[in-house]
Amino acid sequence: MPFKSGESGNPNGRPKGSENKFTNLKKDFLQAYEDIGGLKELKNWIKESKRNQAMFYQWITKMLPTSLVGEQDDKGEFRPLNVIVTQDGNKPDNPT
Repeated sequence: MPFKSGESGNPNGRPKGSENKFTNLKKDFLQAYEDIGGLKELKNWIKESKRNQAMFYQWITKMLPTSLVGEQDDKGEFRPLNVIVTQDGNKPDNPT
């Protein structure tokens, strides 16, 4: 039975346009981060010990891209493509 446009492949699944559990978890995590002091408290925690610094560096390396995309310019030198990151994960309206 074919599905109509806008219907889910799982009729008992999450309604179209609703947020999934991961999106809600991410929002809750970011709210908790702000509630406990945000960047200021993160910096304080990092400075508390070498162990905390090591943990921070492990986390940050997992968040960085694993590859770099670019092209060669007229001189044969590598020129990375611009990557624009927005807070909500959507493309910006007017990229520069």
